[in-house]
Amino acid sequence: MKFQFKNIGSIKNLLPFYVFFTLLTFFVSNNIFFWDTVQLASKQAHYFYENNFSDFLLPEIIDSGHIPGFGIYIAFIWKIFGKTLFVSHFAMLPFLFGIVFQAHKLIKNYIDEKYQIYVLILLLADPTFLGQATLVSPDIVLMFMLLGAINSVISNKNSLKSIFISGLFLVSMRGMMTALAVLLFDLAINIRKENFKNIAIQIIKKSVAYIPALLIFIFYAIYHFQKKNWFAFHENSPWSENFKHADFQGFIKNIAILIWRIIDFGRIILWTFGTFIFIKYFNKIIKNQKSKEIFLLFIFTFITLTYSFLTYNSLNGHRYILPFLLIFSLFAGFLIFNFINKEKIKFLLFAIILTGLLSGNLWIYPKKISQGWDSSLAQLNYFKLRKNMIGYMQKENIKITETGCTFPNIAQTKYLELNEDTTAFANLNTEENKYILYSNIYNDFSKENIIKIRENYTKIKSYKSNGVFLELYKKQKNE
Repeated sequence: MKFQFKNIGSIKNLLPFYVFFTLLTFFVSNNIFFWDTVQLASKQAHYFYENNFSDFLLPEIIDSGHIPGFGIYIAFIWKIFGKTLFVSHFAMLPFLFGIVFQAHKLIKNYIDEKYQIYVLILLLADPTFLGQATLVSPDIVLMFMLLGAINSVISNKNSLKSIFISGLFLVSMRGMMTALAVLLFDLAINIRKENFKNIAIQIIKKSVAYIPALLIFIFYAIYHFQKKNWFAFHENSPWSENFKHADFQGFIKNIAILIWRIIDFGRIILWTFGTFIFIKYFNKIIKNQKSKEIFLLFIFTFITLTYSFLTYNSLNGHRYILPFLLIFSLFAGFLIFNFINKEKIKFLLFAIILTGLLSGNLWIYPKKISQGWDSSLAQLNYFKLRKNMIGYMQKENIKITETGCTFPNIAQTKYLELNEDTTAFANLNTEENKYILYSNIYNDFSKENIIKIRENYTKIKSYKSNGVFLELYKKQKNE
């Protein structure tokens, strides 16, 4: 019996993407845990690793409320291959490969074969996706599960659908939100418009595949509530401020932030062209079944993810909307390669949009403007600078415990570097810190903090690379 690959052409076409993400992972494999991954990956994984999986409920201080599946996964990988940065980063590679495969599979349903790779490039070139791809990030797992779930809906494979939907529930609350978007998409494209009774039966049948994930959630929620008397979040949670509902002024502010996040890091070009083509060819687009499907997928993910983004105080990071950002990239690619007639114009638009997306990794805002440093490759300039600064401090016998700093650099060293060093930078206090480490990476430095530092401290060392800087200050003896 001979075995053949039916899509050998596709495998060859995807090989450069696999090579790229392998090299990218190798390049960043010594980078410390960064931004929210310090808590969502390192701290949670440490708890399970150090307690040998004896308890699946996290301590209050690091319990985000959702099922800690990602932390358990990282801890499990550490148990097998060792607790190192290299192992942690390469634990993400199977999911990056999976995203490439699933994204291409999704694209094949909607895009002509000769244009598929170009649309795939647009999806994977998104700066926020690339920024997350360099981290040990649960959002990479979320994107893999989401794409797999969407493909299983399109192919009507219920077993795979159950697996991917369950995966979304195990990743995070946002995973559950995107699972709702998948369910709505499933019903929209697979329910035949017949009499009410038949529609109800179809809905019940379609919903069966989602029951395993729902059961996982219910059992975990009950168990968590019985043990801790709360679920999702509580008043003493470190993130309690984030879960407070925004007032009307906050809601309007969040709308402005959402628009900023959408067009940030070079996406303004993609969204401008995509929106223009959508408006210009609207009558043709609404008559095209494939374009309607992609648009529905975008709308469902947009609605399910923007609800929390807009109605809560601080749930407005770039990564929170990554799913619908990538789906819009698919939609824009579909519009360009299906509704623009001239080949030269198609590829000109592709080149302009790709240039815009890649340029987003070079966008660095002035010091006074907070930036989503986990959401573009601009972050890569930070890690070597931090290593150099730590080396200088050790050489000069400057203790990090006497040096004030802010998120994401105040966790214990063991959580950042995966060693046994439990020391940590001091919390920023411009009245008491002997030294202060300041960087434009650290968004929590307020204008008042910076003014006090410049008045009462002297800069003794600085490092800078491609717009990212670290500055070490020493408190003046005579104030």
